[in-house]
Amino acid sequence: MMRGLRQVALGFALSFILLSLGLVYWQVVKSDVLLHNPANRRLVMMEGRVQRGGIFDRNGEVLAQTKKNNGKSERIYPKGETFEPLLGYATVTHGSTGLEAGLADWLLGIKSATPTQELQQTFDLPRAGDDVVLTLDSRLQQTAYEGLKGKAGAAVALEPRTGAVLALVSQPSFNPNKLEEDWSAISKSKNGPLLNHAFALFPPGSTMKVVTSAALLRSSLNVTDLYNCTGSTVINGQIIREQNDRAHGWVNYNMALADSCNTYFATYGVQAGEEKFLAAAKGFGFGQQIPFELYIPPSQITNAASVPKQLDRNVLAASTFGQGEVLVSPFHMALITSGIANGGVIMAPHLVERVLDSEQNILYKNQARPWLTALSREEADKVTSAMITAVNDGTAIPGALPNAQVAAKTGSAEPGGNVPTHAWYIAFAPADKPRIVVAVLVEHGGTGGGAAAPIAQAMIAQALSEGR
Repeated sequence: MMRGLRQVALGFALSFILLSLGLVYWQVVKSDVLLHNPANRRLVMMEGRVQRGGIFDRNGEVLAQTKKNNGKSERIYPKGETFEPLLGYATVTHGSTGLEAGLADWLLGIKSATPTQELQQTFDLPRAGDDVVLTLDSRLQQTAYEGLKGKAGAAVALEPRTGAVLALVSQPSFNPNKLEEDWSAISKSKNGPLLNHAFALFPPGSTMKVVTSAALLRSSLNVTDLYNCTGSTVINGQIIREQNDRAHGWVNYNMALADSCNTYFATYGVQAGEEKFLAAAKGFGFGQQIPFELYIPPSQITNAASVPKQLDRNVLAASTFGQGEVLVSPFHMALITSGIANGGVIMAPHLVERVLDSEQNILYKNQARPWLTALSREEADKVTSAMITAVNDGTAIPGALPNAQVAAKTGSAEPGGNVPTHAWYIAFAPADKPRIVVAVLVEHGGTGGGAAAPIAQAMIAQALSEGR
């Protein structure tokens, strides 16, 4: 019997030790992970004694703030649907999402807390969180929102020299002020209003040709040489077709990009080889985590590996014009475009411009920094030249402006199945000294020039009218 009692006691002791180790692991080692997990409502529960800080655009317009109503804190979103799902929400019932989750440590005053905040936190005293000023421009955001309203898709605008995000719209969206009463309809909607479509992955179609351009420019290809497009070609037994089987005739690199000639890029992309193509894709950030305040799935070349070591020749041919298994987010496509606009250098994107404590002292201020060097200056200039040709004499004409030279590229991406193509338009302006970059995706919108270009055009016009 004594032996049995000893075994039971030993079992209890081991269980206690394991339980203690588990508590230490989760409460100490993994405390930060748990704290910032969107499913953890601890941050939201803290708002019983912490007034969550406000979120403002670059011009000081209120995007989110907490107000007291009959002694109860209420989170208010003055712009309604315009900034959703980017801003997200913070509720005890449904947790938190978007920037409300990603910036919660600032908004609740627990990141780089001031001595006063530390003292208040230690003794569970009522206190105020920090205010966050974003790089977003409400006027530009509104323009993009109005352009996309009623459609599914995304629109992103960046400042190429700094990486500042000027607008980030996802449609469809939802009204965060009516989240609780509309939760059932919002959460069950097949249109995905809670999904940020700017961060989702889509086939890029012909916008991928600006990435393939890097491989062509680093090959033995003379970009002034002419190629005869007859409407289709055969590569390794695979038929590559032009959209609507259109024959472009004799084209050089500039006209091939401007007219969006699939067979040109497939033919010379395969000649350049998988090594140069994959290196170009990696140089533009494929397979890499984008340094940003919110998580964005890495773009991919294949399903098996984001950037594989080898590519089947047929997959390579399809990948050169953005089909095959290539998937890119609209946000990443804006970054790719900004690299071309910025002389080959992609700046690290950011949404937070500065953070202020409750007394408006600056706790944090963003410093622009490069992320990747995707192209040399000479290569960037050549791609820019072709994108200018696309606007002046190619598929991107619908995005032209009378008072500024725009550089752009269209895309019509086949998502698979008997459904309309996704419509893409990437652009920057003014072409010689770019101040704004945009990427627009209209899901199942048809052609880039028809569905996405007008939205991009309005966004660029708005930004330039503000003196950007």
